Amino acid sequence: MADLPLNPDCFACDYKNHNVLHCAAHETIERINAGKDFTVFPRGKHLVSAGEKAAGFFFIKSGLVRSYVQLASGKEQTLRLSGPGDWVGFRDCISDSVSHHNVVAVEDTHACYITGDLIDALVKDDINFQKEVFKQMAKEWQEMEEHVVSLGTKQVHEKLAEILIVLDNAQGRKNQVELKVTRDVLATFIGTKTETLVRALSDLKAREFISVDKNRIDILNREALYSLSKIA
Repeated sequence: MADLPLNPDCFACDYKNHNVLHCAAHETIERINAGKDFTVFPRGKHLVSAGEKAAGFFFIKSGLVRSYVQLASGKEQTLRLSGPGDWVGFRDCISDSVSHHNVVAVEDTHACYITGDLIDALVKDDINFQKEVFKQMAKEWQEMEEHVVSLGTKQVHEKLAEILIVLDNAQGRKNQVELKVTRDVLATFIGTKTETLVRALSDLKAREFISVDKNRIDILNREALYSLSKIA
């Protein structure tokens, strides 16, 4: 992975126009630019640990992270996979609470860290930024609700088709998914057993919706996957 600047410029960020900064005042972006920290997290490193005070949140510039909770049984339940352009830990930071889940780097990840104090000040000073922050919070709630509904109502094949589309979109919509997580972890995201996931992958391969080569999945029939996923 190519080295990134130690302090990337928010004004030059590829994602500035695709998140809450797109309508922020020039001064707001300047304050974020000056107040943020930039960190590189190697694969396996935690960005967020459950139970810790959420004093800020991360903006993912490159890489992939996994949000998960540790169940009483000792197993992990994956909640979300987040990639470039996503905000991580935002909800807990804004609500001034402890982190309710863990976030770990699935691959080497570059992220900007923004403190809750800075966001609080900017929300008060920039009304347009405030509106976009509320929209970001609503987006996170909606995504979590949709994930819960998906776990409760969709069959394994439908859930698998959905996550393959989500991963492909996160990786640039190239109809080629590089699995950065194990099949065990992917199964926890779908809410099924690893053996069931493997059978579902084999079935989609037999239908010629996908091809599988170790950790690479090529999407051969995107329309069929989309139809199967029942994404609204």
